[in-house]
This record gives sequence, structure tokens and C-alpha cells, in this order.
Amino acid sequence: MANIGYTPATGGFARTFIIDGRARPDHVPVYKACMKVGGPSQDFGDVEDIECPDPNNYNQWETVGEIQGAIGRATADVMSRYASDEESLLLAIAKRRCSVDVQVHFGKCTDPSAFNTFTKAIVFENALFTNWSSDELGTLGSDENAAINETASMSGRTIYEILPMTFSERCADVIANPVVDVVICDTATCAGDGCEQESNGCEKIFALSDSGTGSPGTGPDVIWSEDGGASCNSDEITSMSDSESGDAIACFGDNVVVYSHDTDSGHYKGKAEIWAAEFGGWTEIATGIVAAGSPLDAWSTGDYVFVVGDGGYVYGTDDPTTGVDVLDAGVATAQNLNAVHALDSTEAVAVGAANAVIYTTDGTTWTAVTGPNVGVALNCVWIKTEGEWFVGCADGTLWYTVNTGEDWAQITLPGQGSLTAITDIQFPSDSVGFLSATYAGPVGRIYRSYNGGYSWQVAPESVGSLPAADLIAAIATCEEDVNFVVGVGTADNGTDGFMVTGAD
Repeated sequence: MANIGYTPATGGFARTFIIDGRARPDHVPVYKACMKVGGPSQDFGDVEDIECPDPNNYNQWETVGEIQGAIGRATADVMSRYASDEESLLLAIAKRRCSVDVQVHFGKCTDPSAFNTFTKAIVFENALFTNWSSDELGTLGSDENAAINETASMSGRTIYEILPMTFSERCADVIANPVVDVVICDTATCAGDGCEQESNGCEKIFALSDSGTGSPGTGPDVIWSEDGGASCNSDEITSMSDSESGDAIACFGDNVVVYSHDTDSGHYKGKAEIWAAEFGGWTEIATGIVAAGSPLDAWSTGDYVFVVGDGGYVYGTDDPTTGVDVLDAGVATAQNLNAVHALDSTEAVAVGAANAVIYTTDGTTWTAVTGPNVGVALNCVWIKTEGEWFVGCADGTLWYTVNTGEDWAQITLPGQGSLTAITDIQFPSDSVGFLSATYAGPVGRIYRSYNGGYSWQVAPESVGSLPAADLIAAIATCEEDVNFVVGVGTADNGTDGFMVTGAD
């Protein structure tokens, strides 16, 4: 048999799961052994030529460009054997007119009903059933007797694939000190779009490393890559001294900005200057930050940046190069705030010391709710929808709420008894999530969820292992590719910095 480098998919190795109400930490994926998904289809936009008259010939035109239409919805038929003694799930969902997620898993040599074990999964997210039908429900003679099938036409907002990942250490030649934060700042571009570089949207990485000890010392660096970590460079933040370190890195417009607890300020530089290897040239801006609220974390929504810090202080800005404004001067909580995440410029959640949780729905007024873990510091937060939040704690536990903090529930992770801290969490899609944690040793770990946080698996799932690290301090994910993640932290010698990428 010829070696073609992959295993062709066949229908016998495909199984269907439905998540009624969509992927969420309290929604169980239901295995439907007697169900199949028909051939999917998605329209990526018809192409229309842009023409101009031929300058050299009458009654002739030249194509000078193209316009591609809007991306359509993903469609497929979902088919099942119609039951004679129980309710039709397909009909019930169609009649409710509520969204579901449908996943088709391919596997081999394992239990087909095991949701987290597969060689590839195809995800239909935010799907509605637009039509239901069945075969004829009776027979007038023995020659017509046959199984009765039912079919629901599905229209999903998006379709994508989930694949097992492998991990590779990156940037070891330029990282000298522990790395504390990382962000992917990229947009998918094509070579023919007039852009200098084409990108899949996940290639431009910026990471923040600590300052270095020794004589002479070195200031903190921004470690950057334009090719997904295959090659890297570093740029010293010249507006900070050798004894100062940064705490959070974010992208906003044309700039990269670093916020520092040590300096009570932000430090920014143009992305173009960084990519051009124009070293130095960082600018410090302290406007709006007060000493009682020294920055600890920041999150950029693209058009707005939230910054949180000591004493419950929350800042915001629509232009980090001019400073920040105080949004809450420790009124909602007086606890130090360790992390913030936002859906947009109006909806955000921040967490911190002593179980502190505060949130806003208008971008200005912040309200405290009781956190999930009394007396424990909360290290990280992710707001998935207005009421659905995930919180990672300094004691290694992971919690969620689906009702804006009125109730909390713990998610038990693999190896839970040996986890000492959850350090970061991100969801590149509604179904796929990543988190970083510290396992007794210490050992840095990365976990992945395929079902909106309901269950988690230790990464990588495929051959190999995560390169050794004492700490994965932060992760960055990419909406353009749910099979890509960057982790940064401290190497397994306890002193050097560390970066790893996971990809299919």
C-alpha cells in the first residue's frame, strides 16, 4: 500500500455528539450512537470581478481586482433512526428553536463513546435546526417494511476542526529570564491583499520577560516572533531600569504596551518599529495611575484597555499612549486585583486576593460579588458570556458560574489533588479552551477542553510531551486556529525563561 502520509476518513469511524444548549461547563455532551451527520457545506463567498476598460482596445475590459462575498453558514443534515418508544431529540430541538453544538468525532482503537478521545473532531457551533422530516411512518404491505429514519437540517454559525497537538520549545536562544506574560497580536492576511506579509492570524507573538539580575543587570525584554515562534528576537524596554520588571503586556492599534507594578506606569512602542528591529525607543506614560493602585494586569479588547492593580483599582483607556483613567478607586473591593478579562469595552470581570471578584456591564460602574473560594487568591479569569465566567485559583482549583457569580461550581481537573495553582485560562472559541496550571514538583502543565469547559485533558494529547518547565505563567490563544497555543514561564532549572507553542 502506498504511503500517503495520512489515514483516509471512513464513515464507520465517525460518531456524533450533541450538546443541547451549546457547549458550557454545565452542559453534558450526549453521545448519539444511532445518529450521523451528512455531508457538510459552507459558502465562503462568491467572487465578483472588478473591471476597467482596456486602455489599448475598444470594447474590451481588464480585470483589476476581485470582491468576495460574505461567508455563509455551515449546513448539514443530521440523520437518526426514528424511535418508536421515546421522544425524538431532533424534533424537540427543532421545535424549541434554540441553538445546539454538534460534534463529529473520528477515532480508532478506543471507546467511541469517550468524548475526549479522538483523532479528529469536526465542530458545528451555534447551530439551529431549520427543518425536520422523517421517512414514511407506516406500511401497506410486507414489501414496504423498512427502518424509519428522521432528518433535521442544521445551519451552524461556524464549522472547524479540532486536532491533537504537539508542543515545541521556542525562542530559547533569546530568552534569558522568566517570562511573565504573552499575547498574540495578529490578523489573518493574504499575500494578494497588499500587505507586506501574509499570516494565518496566529503568527505575531509578543511576550514579556523579567529584568535580569547580575552585574551588569539587564532590563526587561519583549520577546517577539513574526512566524509563530519559529524564529525570535528580543527588544529591551529602555524606559525601564535594570531593577524594574513589567507585569502585563497588551496590544492596542499600532502599539505594544507593557504595564509595570514597579514603575506605576505603562511603556509603549510601535509594533512596526519592533518588527523592523529598531531596538529601544520605548516611551513611559504614567498619566492616571496612582501609587495606591499599582498595575498588576491588563486586557485589550482592540479598542479599549482595562488595567487592574493594588487596592482594587481599575483603570481604562481608549488610547494607552495618553495614559489611563480611574474607573474604580478601590470602591467595589479594596483587595489587590490580579487579573482582568473583557468581552468588549463595557463587559469585564476582575479577580484578586482573598476571593475578590468584581464586574462591570457598562465599562464604568463596578460591582462586587462573592467569589468561589473563600480566603483564597484568585489568579486568572475568563468571561465567556455576560454571565458565564471561569476563575482559576492559587490553590489549584478551577471554578465557573453561569449566572454572574450568584452560584459557583468547581470543575475537577485530571490530577486535581496535585495541582498547586491555576495560572491562566483562555477560550479561542466557545467550545475550545486552554488553561495553564502548576503541578506538584513544580511542573508546568497545559490543559485543553473541547466542550466549553465541561471536561479537560492534559496536553499534549498526541505523541510527545510538554517540554519541561517549572511554571507556565501565562498562555495566549488564537481565534483563527483553535489548535494553537503559546505558553510562557520559567524553565525547569527555576531561573531561565521558557516559551512553548502547541500546534496540530
